[in-house]
Amino acid sequence: MRDTLTRTHAGGEVLRKNINEDPGLFSIAPQNPRIFAVYDNAEEFTELLVTYFKQGIEKGECCLWISPDKLTTQGAKSELKKAGVDVEHCLASSQLEVLSANSFPENITLFALSVKELAEKGYKKALSGEFSGFRTNLDFKSIGNSLKPCLETYGKAFETAGLENNKRFTVLFTLPLEELSSKALLELMDESDVFVKRKGKWKPLRTLEGKIKLEDKFLKAEKDLEVANWIKNGLIINMSHELRTPLNSVIGFSDLLLEGAFGSLNTRQSKYVSNILISGKNLLEIINNLLDISRLEAGEKILNYENVDIAGLIGEVRMSLLSFASNKKISVEVKVDASLENVRADRTKLRQILYNLMNNAIKFTPEKGKVNVSALKKEGTIEVKVSDSGIGLSKEDHERIFMPFIQADLFTTRKYGGAGLGLYIAKNFIDLHGGKIWVESNVEKGSTFIFTLPMN
Repeated sequence: MRDTLTRTHAGGEVLRKNINEDPGLFSIAPQNPRIFAVYDNAEEFTELLVTYFKQGIEKGECCLWISPDKLTTQGAKSELKKAGVDVEHCLASSQLEVLSANSFPENITLFALSVKELAEKGYKKALSGEFSGFRTNLDFKSIGNSLKPCLETYGKAFETAGLENNKRFTVLFTLPLEELSSKALLELMDESDVFVKRKGKWKPLRTLEGKIKLEDKFLKAEKDLEVANWIKNGLIINMSHELRTPLNSVIGFSDLLLEGAFGSLNTRQSKYVSNILISGKNLLEIINNLLDISRLEAGEKILNYENVDIAGLIGEVRMSLLSFASNKKISVEVKVDASLENVRADRTKLRQILYNLMNNAIKFTPEKGKVNVSALKKEGTIEVKVSDSGIGLSKEDHERIFMPFIQADLFTTRKYGGAGLGLYIAKNFIDLHGGKIWVESNVEKGSTFIFTLPMN
């Protein structure tokens, strides 16, 4: 949505009219280095930043514009030109620098440090007397349920910069309305300088009326999103059931063919039928994962507790993956503490957790490698470890890997396959049980996924 900057002639005229009618938009904010603005669409996002940086340039400030991507960067320069800014001169004199966020690291801490280095460089120019101040921007996307962790991370990155020698340092934080959670909205309302568009005008969110307007706008967006999610989840659940029936037939008949139920197969035929069977099982796993996610998002969080023999369950999952491991000549070794009692858990979900972790371990371990699974009692909890000798993970991927549709990189996705859903589902099921999951890993040194569950 955000990178769609091409507009009709009429739309462009409206955007420039709004910018020209609001020349002092951010000037009414007090000398606060931190300003916030909530936008509803791509046009509002562009309008905000063009106004913000135009004012900075007119005040003689050094400006660092961080744009979402290269396409948006080109659009940003174009919109500034339309607003009457001599962009080429500003770029040549180093008063303006426009960078794509894609050129920064994905990890939030590393991203903040990179921005800090650029901000300090720009602020030093201001302190040298070349410019009257410094301003930049950050767009908060995918911040999760709370705004505070992001603010703390970027706050630490900018803490060395501040007012000095009457030089102003300003950061505009922009937030897409559609991604704001209720908690993030409440946290935002505690900030002193927040701008939102009301009745076609950008206004500071200081009055009770203004806060009510934003709440109404947020609730409408949230309701629309809730309806869209409900439709999406219903479609996935229905389609999953429709797809699983013929797919189970494909898998079942492939098994029968390999067993020779309809006559013996030659080597070439066996190879092709095996490929059909493997592909069918992989597709069934993806469909089942999508179904699990849809149920989670639909609020289906009921656990059917029972006494579970953890040693027996691990052995059961190991047997179901034996064929997969044997094809890669991988040994799967299991060690369960003899004193470990039964654990109170939802057996189906615990089995899915173990399956997803062990399946991943086998998938990412090279041929003739080893996978170790252990379980022991530890301080009123059961601790399970699944270790592999595979490709490992960089430190910045340790938390990211538990997000949906995420794998370490595009190369990993292409080489090993999968939709990046297994760990996300495992984490959600563990959270439902009141447990924890984390990973210990280094690149090229394998990974150990550890999770704990309460014994009772």
